[in-house]
Amino acid sequence: MKVLVPGGCGYIGAMLCPHLLADGHIVTAYDTQWFGHGWLPKENEHMTILKGDVRDKNGFRKACKDQDAIIYLAGLTNNDFCEKEPVVSGAVNRAAVPEILTIAKEAGVKRFIMASSVAAYGDAENATEETPLAPTTPYGKAKKFCEDWALACASKDFIVTVTRSASVCGESSRMRFDLTVNKMVHDAVRTGRIVVNGGERKRSHITIHDICRAYKLLLNLAPSKISGEAFNFVAENQAVIHTARHVSEATGAAIEMRDRSDNRSYTVSGEKARRVLGFEPKKTMKEAIEEMTIALKRKWHDSLTNPTDQNIAAGIA
Repeated sequence: MKVLVPGGCGYIGAMLCPHLLADGHIVTAYDTQWFGHGWLPKENEHMTILKGDVRDKNGFRKACKDQDAIIYLAGLTNNDFCEKEPVVSGAVNRAAVPEILTIAKEAGVKRFIMASSVAAYGDAENATEETPLAPTTPYGKAKKFCEDWALACASKDFIVTVTRSASVCGESSRMRFDLTVNKMVHDAVRTGRIVVNGGERKRSHITIHDICRAYKLLLNLAPSKISGEAFNFVAENQAVIHTARHVSEATGAAIEMRDRSDNRSYTVSGEKARRVLGFEPKKTMKEAIEEMTIALKRKWHDSLTNPTDQNIAAGIA
Protein backbone atom coordinates (compact mmCIF):
# COMPACT_ATOMS: atom_id res chain seq x y z
CA MET A 1 0.00 0.00 0.00
CA LYS A 2 1.18 3.55 -0.74
CA VAL A 3 0.92 5.56 2.48
CA LEU A 4 1.32 9.33 2.86
CA VAL A 5 2.27 10.50 6.37
CA PRO A 6 1.87 14.27 6.90
CA GLY A 7 3.97 15.04 9.97
CA GLY A 8 6.12 12.04 9.18
CA CYS A 9 9.32 13.64 10.53
CA GLY A 10 7.83 14.16 13.99
CA TYR A 11 8.05 12.17 17.21
CA ILE A 12 5.51 9.50 16.23
CA GLY A 13 6.16 9.68 12.49
CA ALA A 14 9.86 9.00 12.92
CA MET A 15 8.94 5.71 14.57
CA LEU A 16 5.90 4.89 12.43
CA CYS A 17 7.49 5.30 8.99
CA PRO A 18 10.14 2.59 9.57
CA HIS A 19 7.40 0.31 10.94
CA LEU A 20 5.36 0.82 7.78
CA LEU A 21 8.38 0.13 5.60
CA ALA A 22 9.04 -3.08 7.51
CA ASP A 23 5.50 -4.18 6.71
CA GLY A 24 6.11 -3.70 2.99
CA HIS A 25 4.34 -0.36 2.48
CA ILE A 26 5.64 2.41 0.21
CA VAL A 27 5.88 5.48 2.41
CA THR A 28 5.96 9.23 1.75
CA ALA A 29 6.62 11.59 4.67
CA TYR A 30 5.31 15.13 4.12
CA ASP A 31 6.64 17.56 6.72
CA THR A 32 7.66 21.21 7.16
CA GLN A 33 10.75 20.00 9.03
CA TRP A 34 10.36 22.91 11.46
CA PHE A 35 11.77 20.60 14.13
CA GLY A 36 14.63 19.37 11.99
CA HIS A 37 15.12 16.23 9.93
CA GLY A 38 17.39 13.23 9.61
CA TRP A 39 15.29 10.88 11.74
CA LEU A 40 13.87 8.80 8.90
CA PRO A 41 15.43 6.07 6.73
CA LYS A 42 17.23 7.35 3.66
CA GLU A 43 15.13 7.97 0.57
CA ASN A 44 14.83 5.05 -1.82
CA GLU A 45 12.17 3.39 -3.98
CA HIS A 46 10.10 2.70 -0.84
CA MET A 47 10.74 5.89 1.19
CA THR A 48 10.20 9.46 -0.02
CA ILE A 49 10.64 12.55 2.15
CA LEU A 50 8.90 15.72 0.97
CA LYS A 51 9.44 19.08 2.65
CA GLY A 52 6.01 20.65 2.59
CA ASP A 53 3.37 22.52 4.55
CA VAL A 54 -0.22 21.31 4.99
CA ARG A 55 -1.32 24.91 4.38
CA ASP A 56 0.10 24.66 0.84
CA LYS A 57 -2.84 23.25 -1.13
CA ASN A 58 -0.92 22.69 -4.36
CA GLY A 59 1.98 21.01 -2.59
CA PHE A 60 -0.33 18.71 -0.67
CA ARG A 61 -2.32 17.90 -3.81
CA LYS A 62 0.87 16.73 -5.52
CA ALA A 63 1.81 14.65 -2.48
CA CYS A 64 -1.58 12.91 -2.55
CA LYS A 65 -1.20 11.69 -6.13
CA ASP A 66 -1.46 7.87 -6.36
CA GLN A 67 -1.59 7.43 -2.58
CA ASP A 68 -3.80 4.69 -1.16
CA ALA A 69 -3.93 5.91 2.43
CA ILE A 70 -3.07 8.88 4.61
CA ILE A 71 -2.07 8.73 8.27
CA TYR A 72 -2.46 12.37 9.26
CA LEU A 73 -0.04 13.24 12.08
CA ALA A 74 0.65 16.88 11.12
CA GLY A 75 0.12 19.58 13.72
CA LEU A 76 1.62 21.81 16.38
CA THR A 77 1.09 19.74 19.49
CA ASN A 78 2.65 21.75 22.31
CA ASN A 79 -0.28 23.43 24.05
CA ASP A 80 1.87 26.25 25.45
CA PHE A 81 2.87 27.15 21.89
CA CYS A 82 -0.77 26.98 20.76
CA GLU A 83 -1.69 29.49 23.47
CA LYS A 84 1.20 31.83 22.67
CA GLU A 85 0.85 31.67 18.88
CA PRO A 86 -2.89 31.30 18.16
CA VAL A 87 -2.70 32.51 14.55
CA VAL A 88 -0.15 30.06 13.21
CA SER A 89 -1.34 27.15 15.39
CA GLY A 90 -4.94 27.83 14.37
CA ALA A 91 -3.98 27.84 10.70
CA VAL A 92 -2.08 24.56 10.96
CA ASN A 93 -4.18 22.68 13.50
CA ARG A 94 -7.64 23.79 12.36
CA ALA A 95 -8.04 25.85 9.20
CA ALA A 96 -5.92 23.62 6.94
CA VAL A 97 -7.79 20.41 7.75
CA PRO A 98 -11.07 20.84 5.79
CA GLU A 99 -9.03 21.58 2.64
CA ILE A 100 -6.75 18.62 3.37
CA LEU A 101 -9.73 16.27 3.56
CA THR A 102 -11.23 17.63 0.34
CA ILE A 103 -7.93 17.33 -1.53
CA ALA A 104 -7.36 13.78 -0.30
CA LYS A 105 -10.85 12.70 -1.30
CA GLU A 106 -10.60 14.30 -4.76
CA ALA A 107 -7.19 12.65 -5.27
CA GLY A 108 -8.76 9.23 -4.84
CA VAL A 109 -7.18 8.39 -1.48
CA LYS A 110 -9.20 5.48 -0.11
CA ARG A 111 -8.30 5.52 3.58
CA PHE A 112 -7.74 8.53 5.87
CA ILE A 113 -6.63 8.07 9.49
CA MET A 114 -6.85 11.29 11.50
CA ALA A 115 -4.68 11.53 14.61
CA SER A 116 -6.69 13.11 17.41
CA SER A 117 -6.11 13.09 21.14
CA VAL A 118 -7.81 12.35 24.44
CA ALA A 119 -7.31 16.08 25.01
CA ALA A 120 -10.54 16.46 23.03
CA TYR A 121 -12.47 15.12 26.04
CA GLY A 122 -11.32 17.84 28.41
CA ASP A 123 -11.90 16.79 32.02
CA ALA A 124 -13.43 13.32 32.03
CA GLU A 125 -13.54 10.13 34.05
CA ASN A 126 -13.32 6.85 32.12
CA ALA A 127 -14.34 8.56 28.88
CA THR A 128 -15.63 6.33 26.13
CA GLU A 129 -16.05 7.23 22.48
CA GLU A 130 -19.67 8.13 23.32
CA THR A 131 -18.62 10.71 25.90
CA PRO A 132 -19.31 14.24 24.60
CA LEU A 133 -16.16 16.10 23.64
CA ALA A 134 -15.61 19.13 25.86
CA PRO A 135 -12.00 20.28 25.31
CA THR A 136 -10.57 22.99 27.53
CA THR A 137 -7.30 23.83 25.72
CA PRO A 138 -6.58 25.35 22.28
CA TYR A 139 -4.97 22.08 21.20
CA GLY A 140 -7.92 19.99 22.36
CA LYS A 141 -10.42 22.36 20.74
CA ALA A 142 -8.56 22.10 17.44
CA LYS A 143 -8.70 18.32 17.64
CA LYS A 144 -12.47 18.37 18.14
CA PHE A 145 -12.82 20.68 15.14
CA CYS A 146 -10.75 18.31 12.98
CA GLU A 147 -12.64 15.25 14.17
CA ASP A 148 -15.98 16.80 13.27
CA TRP A 149 -14.81 17.55 9.75
CA ALA A 150 -13.08 14.22 9.22
CA LEU A 151 -15.95 12.01 10.38
CA ALA A 152 -18.44 14.03 8.32
CA CYS A 153 -16.39 13.17 5.20
CA ALA A 154 -16.58 9.40 5.67
CA SER A 155 -18.23 7.46 2.85
CA LYS A 156 -18.06 4.06 1.20
CA ASP A 157 -15.28 5.36 -1.05
CA PHE A 158 -13.44 7.39 1.59
CA ILE A 159 -12.76 5.42 4.75
CA VAL A 160 -12.15 7.83 7.62
CA THR A 161 -11.06 6.81 11.11
CA VAL A 162 -10.16 9.00 14.09
CA THR A 163 -7.60 7.88 16.67
CA ARG A 164 -7.95 9.48 20.10
CA SER A 165 -4.54 8.72 21.47
CA ALA A 166 -3.54 8.90 25.09
CA SER A 167 -0.33 10.78 25.89
CA VAL A 168 2.45 8.93 24.09
CA CYS A 169 5.66 7.93 25.81
CA GLY A 170 8.81 6.08 24.86
CA GLU A 171 11.93 6.31 22.75
CA SER A 172 11.90 7.64 19.19
CA SER A 173 14.67 8.70 16.82
CA ARG A 174 13.06 12.20 16.92
CA MET A 175 12.69 12.54 20.66
CA ARG A 176 10.31 14.74 22.65
CA PHE A 177 10.93 15.52 26.30
CA ASP A 178 7.92 17.78 26.80
CA LEU A 179 5.46 14.88 27.16
CA THR A 180 4.44 13.86 30.69
CA VAL A 181 6.29 10.57 31.10
CA ASN A 182 9.21 11.46 28.83
CA LYS A 183 9.77 14.72 30.71
CA MET A 184 9.76 12.94 34.07
CA VAL A 185 12.36 10.42 32.90
CA HIS A 186 14.47 13.14 31.29
CA ASP A 187 14.46 15.36 34.37
CA ALA A 188 15.11 12.40 36.66
CA VAL A 189 18.22 11.35 34.73
CA ARG A 190 19.53 14.85 33.92
CA THR A 191 18.77 16.67 37.19
CA GLY A 192 18.16 13.93 39.74
CA ARG A 193 14.67 15.14 40.62
CA ILE A 194 11.11 14.96 39.33
CA VAL A 195 8.88 18.00 39.87
CA VAL A 196 5.19 17.10 40.31
CA ASN A 197 2.64 19.90 40.15
CA GLY A 198 -0.48 18.47 41.71
CA GLY A 199 0.05 14.73 41.99
CA GLU A 200 -3.62 13.78 42.30
CA ARG A 201 -4.38 14.73 38.67
CA LYS A 202 -4.89 11.75 36.39
CA ARG A 203 -3.53 11.16 32.92
CA SER A 204 -3.82 8.48 30.23
CA HIS A 205 -0.78 6.94 28.56
CA ILE A 206 0.25 4.68 25.71
CA THR A 207 3.71 3.77 24.45
CA ILE A 208 4.93 4.90 21.05
CA HIS A 209 5.43 1.25 20.14
CA ASP A 210 1.74 0.55 20.67
CA ILE A 211 0.35 3.63 18.96
CA CYS A 212 2.39 2.68 15.88
CA ARG A 213 0.83 -0.79 16.07
CA ALA A 214 -2.59 0.84 16.18
CA TYR A 215 -1.96 2.83 13.00
CA LYS A 216 -0.67 -0.23 11.18
CA LEU A 217 -3.73 -2.19 12.25
CA LEU A 218 -6.13 0.45 10.93
CA LEU A 219 -4.54 0.32 7.49
CA ASN A 220 -5.66 -3.26 7.03
CA LEU A 221 -9.02 -3.65 8.76
CA ALA A 222 -12.31 -3.93 6.89
CA PRO A 223 -14.07 -0.60 6.26
CA SER A 224 -17.20 -1.87 8.01
CA LYS A 225 -15.27 -1.92 11.29
CA ILE A 226 -13.57 1.44 11.15
CA SER A 227 -15.12 3.88 8.67
CA GLY A 228 -16.72 6.89 10.35
CA GLU A 229 -15.53 5.69 13.75
CA ALA A 230 -13.35 7.08 16.52
CA PHE A 231 -11.26 4.89 18.81
CA ASN A 232 -9.49 5.56 22.08
CA PHE A 233 -6.00 4.08 22.23
CA VAL A 234 -4.80 3.87 25.82
CA ALA A 235 -2.70 1.47 27.86
CA GLU A 236 -2.80 2.91 31.38
CA ASN A 237 -4.66 5.59 33.34
CA GLN A 238 -2.71 6.87 36.30
CA ALA A 239 -2.43 9.66 38.84
CA VAL A 240 0.59 11.83 38.09
CA ILE A 241 2.18 11.02 41.44
CA HIS A 242 2.00 7.29 40.70
CA THR A 243 3.77 7.86 37.38
CA ALA A 244 6.44 9.88 39.18
CA ARG A 245 6.97 7.03 41.64
CA HIS A 246 7.52 4.58 38.77
CA VAL A 247 10.12 6.92 37.30
CA SER A 248 11.74 7.42 40.69
CA GLU A 249 12.04 3.66 41.18
CA ALA A 250 13.72 3.28 37.78
CA THR A 251 16.11 6.21 38.15
CA GLY A 252 16.63 6.80 41.86
CA ALA A 253 15.54 10.45 41.45
CA ALA A 254 13.83 12.38 44.23
CA ILE A 255 10.25 13.61 43.84
CA GLU A 256 9.55 17.27 44.57
CA MET A 257 5.87 18.09 45.17
CA ARG A 258 4.49 21.52 44.21
CA ASP A 259 1.08 23.10 43.96
CA ARG A 260 -1.14 22.17 41.05
CA SER A 261 -0.44 24.23 37.92
CA ASP A 262 -2.93 22.51 35.61
CA ASN A 263 -6.50 21.70 36.65
CA ARG A 264 -7.11 19.10 33.96
CA SER A 265 -7.63 15.52 35.07
CA TYR A 266 -8.89 12.72 32.85
CA THR A 267 -9.01 8.97 32.28
CA VAL A 268 -10.25 7.15 29.18
CA SER A 269 -11.46 3.67 28.30
CA GLY A 270 -9.82 1.53 25.60
CA GLU A 271 -12.60 -1.07 25.65
CA LYS A 272 -13.97 -0.24 22.18
CA ALA A 273 -10.56 -0.72 20.52
CA ARG A 274 -10.23 -4.09 22.27
CA ARG A 275 -13.74 -5.23 21.34
CA VAL A 276 -13.97 -3.97 17.77
CA LEU A 277 -10.35 -4.00 16.61
CA GLY A 278 -8.85 -6.67 18.83
CA PHE A 279 -6.25 -4.14 19.92
CA GLU A 280 -4.35 -4.84 23.13
CA PRO A 281 -1.32 -2.78 24.23
CA LYS A 282 1.81 -4.92 24.43
CA LYS A 283 4.32 -2.62 26.10
CA THR A 284 3.93 -1.17 29.58
CA MET A 285 4.85 2.31 30.77
CA LYS A 286 7.35 0.68 33.11
CA GLU A 287 9.15 -0.86 30.15
CA ALA A 288 9.14 2.45 28.28
CA ILE A 289 10.50 4.23 31.36
CA GLU A 290 13.32 1.71 31.74
CA GLU A 291 14.24 1.94 28.03
CA MET A 292 14.36 5.75 28.10
CA THR A 293 16.42 5.72 31.29
CA ILE A 294 19.04 3.55 29.63
CA ALA A 295 18.97 5.58 26.40
CA LEU A 296 19.36 8.92 28.20
CA LYS A 297 22.60 7.70 29.74
CA ARG A 298 24.13 7.05 26.33
CA LYS A 299 22.67 9.70 24.01
CA TRP A 300 20.74 13.01 23.84
CA HIS A 301 23.53 14.51 25.99
CA ASP A 302 22.51 18.07 25.06
CA SER A 303 18.82 17.45 25.78
CA LEU A 304 18.62 20.20 28.39
CA THR A 305 19.38 22.84 25.76
CA ASN A 306 18.49 21.18 22.46
CA PRO A 307 15.29 22.92 21.24
CA THR A 308 14.17 19.95 19.14
CA ASP A 309 14.31 17.57 22.10
CA GLN A 310 12.23 20.07 24.07
CA ASN A 311 9.78 20.30 21.12
CA ILE A 312 10.63 23.92 20.40
CA ALA A 313 10.85 24.78 16.70
CA ALA A 314 12.65 27.58 14.95
CA GLY A 315 11.32 29.49 11.98
CA ILE A 316 7.61 28.74 12.37
CA ALA A 317 5.55 31.22 10.42
